Amino acid sequence: MPKALQLSNEEVSKILHLKLLCKTVKEILKLLNRSKSMIYRVVTRKTPYEPKPCSGRPCVMDICSDTWIQRMASNQKMLVCEITRASRMQISKNCVHRRIIESNYMIHAKMARRLPLSKLHISKRLWACNHMSYGDKWMAVLFSDEKNGPDGNIKYWYDL
Repeated sequence: MPKALQLSNEEVSKILHLKLLCKTVKEILKLLNRSKSMIYRVVTRKTPYEPKPCSGRPCVMDICSDTWIQRMASNQKMLVCEITRASRMQISKNCVHRRIIESNYMIHAKMARRLPLSKLHISKRLWACNHMSYGDKWMAVLFSDEKNGPDGNIKYWYDL
């Protein structure tokens, strides 16, 4: 879920003032149109309001490294693993991939899945493979514009 917008100092002071006027949390959230948890956080904290600290590992990358990664992916057509190796930072391939996807001007799409070959395609491919080794004999073959003859077979004539 996306992070909620932070409360301004005016909103924090309004919440604290309404609480001093013995208003309930439900009344405050209706008046200010903010979430219940955000109002509870302001009311229960003993210190001045500060946003909750983020958990997890701190981010290694900054804006400059993000733009460098996006430039490498778009201009030089480098793969994710190549960009990871070329960077001087200790980052994972997933991190690089995520930065490329998060950029607004890069389009991320999966390749369309191909259907398996049908029996007809396989037989046509095998015919082509069998006749590839003709070499100079192909110079003696004449092709017509017609695909199939009246009997359904491929037309070709040998010039003997």
